[in-house]
Amino acid sequence: KIQRIKNKSLMQKFLEDAKQHALKEAPKESCGIVVNNNYLPCINISDTPEINFAIHPKDFLKARSKGIFQYIIHSHPEGGDASEPDKKACKASKTPWYVYLIPKDEWQIINP
Repeated sequence: KIQRIKNKSLMQKFLEDAKQHALKEAPKESCGIVVNNNYLPCINISDTPEINFAIHPKDFLKARSKGIFQYIIHSHPEGGDASEPDKKACKASKTPWYVYLIPKDEWQIINP
């Protein structure tokens, strides 16, 4: 199920950090991991970074060394709701995902 966050006062600092990363990386999808309420920006190594993301293995290992993953975050520079592959990967990760929809300045949450 997808949830939307519209009340900006509910946003935590890691979401603001992730949003700034997304804006910097556009038109590519940004990606990152939240550990201990801190956003860790990651390198998107996807062959098609404008429409997909893949977290660099070194970033994944670095984040894992800092603790348990709370969230996986990525952006959709062109907008559009979380895709079916997003939902399946979220479920497989057993970790909630945030998706930042740049054109709408809106967040979605996908739960596994």
